[in-house]
Amino acid sequence: MKTVNAVHLSDIDNCVTLTGPADAGDAICFTENKTNMTVIARANVPIWHKIAITPIKRGAVIYKYGAGIGLAVENIEPGDHVHIHNIRSPIRDERGIER
Repeated sequence: MKTVNAVHLSDIDNCVTLTGPADAGDAICFTENKTNMTVIARANVPIWHKIAITPIKRGAVIYKYGAGIGLAVENIEPGDHVHIHNIRSPIRDERGIER
């Protein structure tokens, strides 16, 4: 097991961005509210990809760097890889209705 640092910029972020590759079981370290936090990676995750730091319910917004980047298509647990297999961008028509 190794330690991998991650970027966490906003208190509303529910995922962090890895600064190095992680293997399942690695400790992912980040700072939240001036407190050092750790979550354990549940899968192998490439550098610069995201890992959930809180439970994210299906349909919930995923926040990175203080901005919503997509919606969860399944429940995501802390330590899960957050990527195209479990998030989607909402598609809205010309009236702003999601489809």
